[in-house]
Amino acid sequence: MSNFLDDNLNQSVFFDLNYLDVLGTDTFEYCLYHLLEQDELLVDFLAPYKNKHVGRKAYHPALLLRVIFYAYYRGQTSSRVIESLCKTDLKFMALASGHQPHFTTIADFVSHHCEAVSTLFHKVLLICDQSGLIGKEHFAIDGCKLPTNASKQWSGTHAELQKKSDKLKQAADKIIDRHKGSDVNEGEKINPDKEKQKTIDTLMNNAKKIDQFLVNNEPRMGKGKRPKEVQSNITDNESAKMTTSKGTIQGMVCVTAADEKHQIIIEAQTFGQGQEQSTLKPMVEGIRARLGEDVFEASVILTADTGFSSEDNMAYLFEENINAVVPDNQFRKRNPVFAESTLYNRHKEHRKKTRKDRSQGKSVIPSSDFAVNFDSNTCICPAGKEMLYQGNEFKGVSGKYTRFRGRLKDCRDCSLQTRCMKNPIKEHGRQVSFLNIEQSKKSYLDLMKQKIDSEAGRKIYSRRMWTIEPVFGNICSNKRLNRISLRGEAKATAQWLLYCMVHNIEKLWKNTKIAQRA
Repeated sequence: MSNFLDDNLNQSVFFDLNYLDVLGTDTFEYCLYHLLEQDELLVDFLAPYKNKHVGRKAYHPALLLRVIFYAYYRGQTSSRVIESLCKTDLKFMALASGHQPHFTTIADFVSHHCEAVSTLFHKVLLICDQSGLIGKEHFAIDGCKLPTNASKQWSGTHAELQKKSDKLKQAADKIIDRHKGSDVNEGEKINPDKEKQKTIDTLMNNAKKIDQFLVNNEPRMGKGKRPKEVQSNITDNESAKMTTSKGTIQGMVCVTAADEKHQIIIEAQTFGQGQEQSTLKPMVEGIRARLGEDVFEASVILTADTGFSSEDNMAYLFEENINAVVPDNQFRKRNPVFAESTLYNRHKEHRKKTRKDRSQGKSVIPSSDFAVNFDSNTCICPAGKEMLYQGNEFKGVSGKYTRFRGRLKDCRDCSLQTRCMKNPIKEHGRQVSFLNIEQSKKSYLDLMKQKIDSEAGRKIYSRRMWTIEPVFGNICSNKRLNRISLRGEAKATAQWLLYCMVHNIEKLWKNTKIAQRA
């Protein structure tokens, strides 16, 4: 008979184990432990604890932060999974000093220390700066849209939500009416069965939930000079519906700024809005708060993608003397490299063909053939007829426009009518718009267009890609963050900052290893 070693799982084993030996000496876990041993980093976390003389002993914030950071580094976001790992995984057991914190303790710690997390991020950032990891030559800003712990089915304007509440009540009433009708036919009164009653209760509770929300919350307004009502959300009213490459989500956009030298994250915030234009100014102010008010006074270059382009943002950047490159959404079309591209020309020809099909092959007289005088606010059409002045406050992509419209009787009897208008005349004549000369002179978008269209501007903007995109790749792909699990902008920002700190600490660890080897 063969001779084997003992293979008995039903036995108890005692390990002679040192937790520091488990962490190693040249690992991310040890770097994490060594960093959080500095008490000055955790002052804001320690302040709320008042159990020196009364109450049970609490978990030290350094212990919980080590466990949370390492879990995020390993791609684990669930507090229940983290609790399980503290019982089964040797590295987690070592970081937790042999303790086994409950999942509610872990979840509450993340959601109740938002300001302390922001302060800790700032202190870790200063350590990265002192270690020479921040070049302060080029900062790149971009956003990443992530779903939150809220359903898009509970989104809508107040009018839409009220309509949904009414429909839920009507659906419950229909079930009750059908049951009453069956009672009459059978000649006796029978209570609804459990399934029908459960459906009725669910419908009425959902309607009540919507009604309470409408009573306790004002309509949510968008941002801008003329804000309009945007969709609210009953579950998380600070999140928003936004369109992504993977469809429409209910979530937040995690706007992040990174330094080019080692892709160190220097600022990060989450915003509950799909459009990124209004997030540029808070991000710039956040960078100044992190690295000093004079950070942009040196030769620092700031880049951002087309989602941040707007007249107000460009005005802010130029007035603050920030050397920024933020292209508009048409800058590639003006690039000669793309103009010579076969793929681009094919797309261009396809658009021309589509426009021709829509206009049924008709060529329209362009607005450049109309004689306009901005001093007298008059416009003469190619047929020599004076057009009606409609105003000069019409907003467009490049600024404000002055609009003129032909008189109905003049356009109807005009011999150029078939060439001047695509469709037959119905309610009004030909309409043309002209960009205001004074407005065009003051346009900061045009100044930025000149900057991005230059050879130097294109080279600067090309650096944005390798500065900020690896950050999102590391957090969302390597660390597997695909969802913000907390509700509200403050808590979502805290969770995103925790992931950003994991990214920065990992950079700190790797570059420390390189320095030691050198």
